[in-house]
Amino acid sequence: MAPEAGSAADWKDGVIALLKAARWDDAIAALRQRLADQPREAQAWVFLGEALEHQGKRWAAWRCYDRGWMLDPQAAWAPAAEARLKGSLEEAGPDWLDSLLAVPKVRVVGAVLARDEAENIDRCVRALLPAVDELWVIDTGSQDDTPAIAKQAGARVLEVPWEDDFGKARRAADEVLGNDGWVLWVDADEFLRPEDVQVPRIVAGLYSGLDVPMLLRIVQVNHLGNVVDPNYDTTRMFPLGKGFSWRGRIHEQVAAIEGPTAALRGAVRIRVDHWGYERSVMERRQKFDRNIRLLRAWTEDEPENAAAWGFLGRDLFIAGQLEEAVKVLYQAESLGQRDRNYARLPEVRAVLCEALVRLRRLEEARVVAERLTRETPDFPTGWYWKGHVALLQANDAVQSAIDASRRVRQLAPRYRGLVSVNPEIVQFLAPVAEADALKMAGQWEAALQLYEAALQAKPNHLGVLQQIRGIKERARKIAQATGDASRQRETH
Repeated sequence: MAPEAGSAADWKDGVIALLKAARWDDAIAALRQRLADQPREAQAWVFLGEALEHQGKRWAAWRCYDRGWMLDPQAAWAPAAEARLKGSLEEAGPDWLDSLLAVPKVRVVGAVLARDEAENIDRCVRALLPAVDELWVIDTGSQDDTPAIAKQAGARVLEVPWEDDFGKARRAADEVLGNDGWVLWVDADEFLRPEDVQVPRIVAGLYSGLDVPMLLRIVQVNHLGNVVDPNYDTTRMFPLGKGFSWRGRIHEQVAAIEGPTAALRGAVRIRVDHWGYERSVMERRQKFDRNIRLLRAWTEDEPENAAAWGFLGRDLFIAGQLEEAVKVLYQAESLGQRDRNYARLPEVRAVLCEALVRLRRLEEARVVAERLTRETPDFPTGWYWKGHVALLQANDAVQSAIDASRRVRQLAPRYRGLVSVNPEIVQFLAPVAEADALKMAGQWEAALQLYEAALQAKPNHLGVLQQIRGIKERARKIAQATGDASRQRETH
């Protein structure tokens, strides 16, 4: 008998028990009940896909996995499931699955902010058109053929004056976008992946009619040379007519414009490929200078706005202006600590850590990393910086130990001071200390030479003999492993 739907912990525990017991039909019954009540529950869709896959219903399983992935775009399991199942023949699925997957039909309008984007706008519009019911290009004064190309590709064009304010330019489109349905914004140099064309309408149906409106983050897939860096923090889709629009001169954010409208934020798998952050593109289009200029103006307009200072600090860091970036990021951190609505404080601290590390201000970086991990312990990047700074400080300490031990042996022959020097320090303790530090630094051969030299002062010292044996054994194992790997390569 299938368990009844209850709390999140209750239903998950119950379904997991059924899956472990291979009671596929009971698990499916429980999950159908759960998803009828909670169709936005990504984990329930994944469990349902698992049960169906175990029953050999591969195409039905993929459809469930796909829905779960739409609702949890960072899911690590998804690419493997896609490779395993998406190519399956589209066999008839269970009669109930289509109904479970169905969502209300909701209007979705696309919006693209553009200026002098003749090289990109056709591709951008044609990629987005199949995903929306209507598409507007908001042109802010192009001197090239952007408006004409956009119209030819199938978009409607609204021309607005450019006033050094991206948020204002986007807000100018509010009237033509209307008050019904949802809007999905992309930039002119972003291209919706064809695999995700159906997602905007699906998530609009899933998230419409909630008591608290949902603002949706899409996936900006940044291509930086040979590196592909997905960004999951870009809010671009939101319901129309609910009081939300854009704020900020640059790096603008979706926020409540009319009154204290509350909102939730979630991420969905709407992937847009983006090459605009390539340094060559940024430099060619002078985006570094433009961004910093607009951000400085924003901080002057709103000197208490943590977001303005945070973005300015980040862009100064990207531009290599590290000293000023640190000052600005400290200001952003101070303001952000007082603003409960500011969600990017962890990012500010992470960038501040990296800037301080590059400036070799390691103790400051350690203190910032401590704050970062203490106040946001679930943020993985914070733990990276805490560990990285600790490692750098440890390396510095090891090198300091090496330098100090060498200084002992350099000073000893010419020291003529009143206070005598213990000869054991010079002949044994300092060489052993240097050898210990060299070993910690991975300089095994130099450490071995010093340990062996120290034995001349104390031939039977057990600790030193143990260190020598350890280094030689380690060298033997490395040689053996290297030889085994070499022989394996020759075999293949």
